[in-house]
Amino acid sequence: MTERREPTFLGATISRRSMLSSTAIFGGLALAGCSPTEERAVPDEQSVLAPDREPTPPADLGAEEYTFFAEEESRTLEAMVARIIPGDDDDPGAIQAGVPIYIDRKLGMFEAFAEPTYRHGPFAEGFEGDEQPEADAETVPVAQDQLYRYGFQSELAPQELYRLGLAGVDRLAQTRSGALFADLDASQQDALLMVLDGVQQRSEGGGSGNGAQPETDGGGDTGGGPSEAEMDQAEDLFGEADPGSFFDTVRIDTIEGMFSDPVYGGNRNLAGWTLIGWPGAQRSYSPHEMMHGTDKQPTSMEGLTPMNPDRAGAGREALEQPREGVHSH
Repeated sequence: MTERREPTFLGATISRRSMLSSTAIFGGLALAGCSPTEERAVPDEQSVLAPDREPTPPADLGAEEYTFFAEEESRTLEAMVARIIPGDDDDPGAIQAGVPIYIDRKLGMFEAFAEPTYRHGPFAEGFEGDEQPEADAETVPVAQDQLYRYGFQSELAPQELYRLGLAGVDRLAQTRSGALFADLDASQQDALLMVLDGVQQRSEGGGSGNGAQPETDGGGDTGGGPSEAEMDQAEDLFGEADPGSFFDTVRIDTIEGMFSDPVYGGNRNLAGWTLIGWPGAQRSYSPHEMMHGTDKQPTSMEGLTPMNPDRAGAGREALEQPREGVHSH
């Protein structure tokens, strides 16, 4: 019998959870911001379709407090990312790595984009194969491998998508189970998220989401995928926001927050990089390290060792404290 080996990266073993749902959880739409704003996109009043909760921002904000999300929005978001990358204190996941704070900072800091942006249709829609579909009033067919060239395309800005999407998740949870999403058990949360993922797969012609599923933490099997009726219900309850696009946005932001540099608010204590054995930013790598991997410890951009310990006088000021055995002449 062949021995089962765990995958490795740069010599580090990747845990079972780190490979969590690489097909069901990874993918989606990322926000690329460029223009900061001081305004918070908090709605003045609730929609008649909104869940029974108040969208009031939390008070007494600190460095690790939410500045964009309202209290119940943050509860819903935390519950979602906790199912996308589960973890605990011994094996950190998205919550322990501060992913919700990363997403909050990202949305609170930027309202525009660093890429071409289209807020009015028709929107580009990818296709595969040699036969190009016909364009219609809402979409323009673009080869899937060229879709990246068309930038951000959506009637909703990411801030709007999150506001409407989180409310939609709670409406769907209340309709299905009589409670807000954060108050459901793990198996109920997974089943609901699979509905959202199924909507996205259906929109891309991939069926009803019968692929890999989130872990259940012992909460039971999530079944064979959502039904057409469940996905139709989600689309109705989400209203203006598309449930599939919203879930894709949350999961790609979760991945970013888990594995980006800690300077951006996520990857707390280098949990994400430690998980996959990624050394992060380093001043240099030896030829041997580039060929065979490295045992260097993960380091944030803010924690890099200073440069030029032996440079004195002219030129750029030395950024590193002198070290024993290193001289300036």
